[in-house]
Amino acid sequence: MRISIAGWSLQKQFNDKSLTLIDFPALCRDRFGVDAVELNNVFFASREPAYLKQVRAAADKAGSTIANIAVDEAGDLSSDDAGERAKGLDAYGAWIPIAKAMGVPAIRANSGGGMAKDRARAVEHCTESFRRLCDIAAKHDIVVLMENHWGISSNPQNVVDIISAVQKTHGKERVGVLADFGNWPDSVDRYAALTQVMPLAQATHAKINDIDEQLNHPRFDHARCLEIARAAGYDGFLGIEYEAELDAFVGIERGVRLLRSLLAGKAGQAR
Repeated sequence: MRISIAGWSLQKQFNDKSLTLIDFPALCRDRFGVDAVELNNVFFASREPAYLKQVRAAADKAGSTIANIAVDEAGDLSSDDAGERAKGLDAYGAWIPIAKAMGVPAIRANSGGGMAKDRARAVEHCTESFRRLCDIAAKHDIVVLMENHWGISSNPQNVVDIISAVQKTHGKERVGVLADFGNWPDSVDRYAALTQVMPLAQATHAKINDIDEQLNHPRFDHARCLEIARAAGYDGFLGIEYEAELDAFVGIERGVRLLRSLLAGKAGQAR
């Protein structure tokens, strides 16, 4: 497994314009010694080809891999309203050729369904929406990822049902799960949930919340999460996504140290 850093970890800096996507890969390399990043579409200054080439060139100059683009867009892919689903398909689908143009292998799309009253119908709608996204992705050789990112994806069985169904029609090479270690609601056993979805995972968020100088992370046990990932045969990116009150640079640095120590304990020196 290899450590990456999610742009969302530095959302404050992106939002106040003290950091740009063009600077982000080099910052991760120089400040944290990490050579892989996840980009967020909300921090793109433009969708123009010249700008996309600038971001790609900055990553290449830094020797950094762009693991995926996490997309948050308008429209609900699980909605009972066909127009709302169509809006979501257009909005998310637009990022697939962007990813291709930038040489990025995957995008993350949200399940939606936060207001769904009928779980079965929402799962059916979301499954069909992800199939349509995969139709687009197949033309560009891009992978579509679903994260447990609220809405109906807060239930691990929904994630498994949807992604398994789409894999049957479009293949494992076209769709998978982005498994976030921390995004499960308190009503869900996070370790059981992670065990359910991890066999379908092609990316992860190693969520970092409050973490002290001794690298204690009381909200949940990263060592246990990595054991679950290994047991599922996962060998992809561990994307640090920092969300807490501590200074983000301190939190990310501690998260990198924590993951490196855990990985080194099992598999030699981690990158």
